[in-house]
Amino acid sequence: MSHEGLLATTPVKLGAYELIRPIAQGGMADVYLARQEGPGGFERQVAIKILSEARARDPESRALFLQEARICALLGHHNIAAVLDVDVEDGCHYLAMEYVDGVDLRDLLAAAARADRGVPYEVTLSIITAAAAGLDHAHRRCDAAGRPLRLVHRDVSLSNIMVAKDGAVKVVDFGIASTAISDVHTLPGVVRGKASYMSPEQCMGDPLDHRTDVFALGVVLYELTTGARCFHGRTDFERMLAVVRGDYLPPAQLVPNYPPELERVIRTALAPAPEDRFASCAEMIEALEAVAAARGWRIGTQPIARFMAEVSHAPAGLCDACAAAGEATTVEPVIAPDIEPAVEPAVEPVIEPAVTTRLPARPRTRAQWRDDDDDDALTRGRRALKRPATAPRLAA
Repeated sequence: MSHEGLLATTPVKLGAYELIRPIAQGGMADVYLARQEGPGGFERQVAIKILSEARARDPESRALFLQEARICALLGHHNIAAVLDVDVEDGCHYLAMEYVDGVDLRDLLAAAARADRGVPYEVTLSIITAAAAGLDHAHRRCDAAGRPLRLVHRDVSLSNIMVAKDGAVKVVDFGIASTAISDVHTLPGVVRGKASYMSPEQCMGDPLDHRTDVFALGVVLYELTTGARCFHGRTDFERMLAVVRGDYLPPAQLVPNYPPELERVIRTALAPAPEDRFASCAEMIEALEAVAAARGWRIGTQPIARFMAEVSHAPAGLCDACAAAGEATTVEPVIAPDIEPAVEPAVEPVIEPAVTTRLPARPRTRAQWRDDDDDDALTRGRRALKRPATAPRLAA
């Protein structure tokens, strides 16, 4: 069965689900809003994530897709989008997922920019603490036999955290998560993830633990509060180089009167060495709650829901559905004039231990959070950065 023509023929049936309309398209999978019906007038909306035909022909992609369903079935937290069902029909691999009536954080930033405003600190802290709670649950989860999963999301980013209109926050897309029960293992020297959100050890191809997700969440916190990319570059290589060098501008240099205690939280989360970061997402939550208490900020779903309602009235406001799959919506990007195409170097140079220049973070205006779409493109199968023979390892 081919699903490539579904865009033109919806609604159609797929198993127990009626596909209503497309929500998002990506290189790995397409996502549809669907309806499930049952006896006695039972009906609910779900998001159907369908593996693309090209990916379905690749054994590793199929394994990763089915592994996502198996991992998510072991998780149960209100800040993680649930996987409800998995099936294969006539060669079409699909997941039925919890439908999130809202947007991802990249769309939220774009909507805020259109409304000529930033995301309030209490909204940002509400989002980050909720996402951290979901991740902490995943990090601590065990399998049915009581064995720790040792789960690492590896792809925490703006596009993989969603906020619903009612203020609920959901971490989505565990498609490249690593666990102790994984059937698919990344080859040595190969990295997966989004370059702008990788931890230094991830960029270097070193062993990972849950603190790599703490680092990525720190990047998201930075970007929500500054409206600027944390680790900027025109290519994956430049962005990964900036990450390993710790090359980002302090938030106070971008935002007047930026709270120093919040900057300390970011600095800890973005520490190059895992042992210098928060020991867990729970510890990061405690630090953020202390900042909120000292500042009198209210953390919860209400500030998020209120802000969602306010920015949804901006021109070309919030879309109503990016769904629980973390794929980028098909929105045409606005290309910033200072971005020029760049070609990856044929030979990857050795990382210099000293930082000699700073790559400036670029504050976003209007809808420019769609400018650098490649910042949010998965780096699937890229070689790790090379390490000088005298450089220390960054593994946890």
